[in-house]
Amino acid sequence: MEWDEAGERSGFAQTAAKFANWIRKNVPAQPDLQPAVADQFNKEIIKQADEAGILNAPLPERFGGVGLDAPARAMVLEKIAGARAGIAMILVSHWAGLGALTSLVNDPRVSSWLSESASRKSDLLYGVAVPVAAFDSEQGIPAQAQESGGKRKLSGDFICLIHPLLVKRLVIAMPEEKGSGRLLCLAGKDLAGFCQDEFPGAGLEEAPITRLAIREFEVPDDAILVEGGPGLERVNVIWYELYLGLSGAMIGNAVSAKDAAWDYANQRIQTGRLIIEHQEVRRMLEEMNIMAEAAWGMLVSAAGMADPKMALGRMRRAFIFSGSACEKICLDAIQVLGGYGYMEDYGLERRLRDLKSIQCLLGSYPLEWIGENI
Repeated sequence: MEWDEAGERSGFAQTAAKFANWIRKNVPAQPDLQPAVADQFNKEIIKQADEAGILNAPLPERFGGVGLDAPARAMVLEKIAGARAGIAMILVSHWAGLGALTSLVNDPRVSSWLSESASRKSDLLYGVAVPVAAFDSEQGIPAQAQESGGKRKLSGDFICLIHPLLVKRLVIAMPEEKGSGRLLCLAGKDLAGFCQDEFPGAGLEEAPITRLAIREFEVPDDAILVEGGPGLERVNVIWYELYLGLSGAMIGNAVSAKDAAWDYANQRIQTGRLIIEHQEVRRMLEEMNIMAEAAWGMLVSAAGMADPKMALGRMRRAFIFSGSACEKICLDAIQVLGGYGYMEDYGLERRLRDLKSIQCLLGSYPLEWIGENI
């Protein structure tokens, strides 16, 4: 979607567009359908994002960023997902980790970690992991951090949006009962042995998503950032960033599908005329525009809210609506191309796979909040 405001946001939109063009030229559109594991990951993607100033853009200036606000972050992810949704997902996880740490910047440990990113001597990634049971109570072992023999032991099943071997630190968000939560920050290399690559094939080939089956991991004392009542507020920062980023990625992915359908309709001749001149095809294309603009408007509106609790509730709703709207856009784009829409040559089948993969990451968790007065 286009950015209407002048100034810093508009300038960063151009930066994001240039990075997206680099992705289109250098990252294969149809990689082999294999799990995107750490040893197969193209680290040049992270290097280019760092050189473009995108990698750490949400951080304050003293940590090497530009303090990119929520609407602008959504815009960047929308443009990058228009090139490859899987690459946008890497930034979603990295930025969610940065957001959680930035909210605790007065902690000397956190300040030291972020300062390491500011040096930009290496391409440092952060990541987030959320318990499987947090959004699907029927799947996975619930996350627990309990005292045992004087040591804090962590167990549970988690979804990790970036493979731990690729990240410097992994922020683990653990929402708990009675309005409390716990936030841990662990070295990625320490968790590599718990990885289970269970997300092959179905879209997002560039995103090294994995499942962590952690059993009795001894948590270092300095890895516990916050717990109890204050912990839930920090955990909610991660959920907010995930809703924001996933919504932006879904919209960017769907907009690219819509644009491909418009281009095809303006070239394909059927019954002696361009198919865009057929009334039903034109109606479908116009509806795609309407749905994309509605989803984008709802996302930007939610991103612009100042009150954290209200913003989180609105962002959940934006995520739910974006998923439904973008699914319809992708399906209608495929229909405009007819039988060709399902062929790899045109790329729309992958747009639909990527969209459904993003929707599935959070399961039914967002829907459980419908009806709350927030």
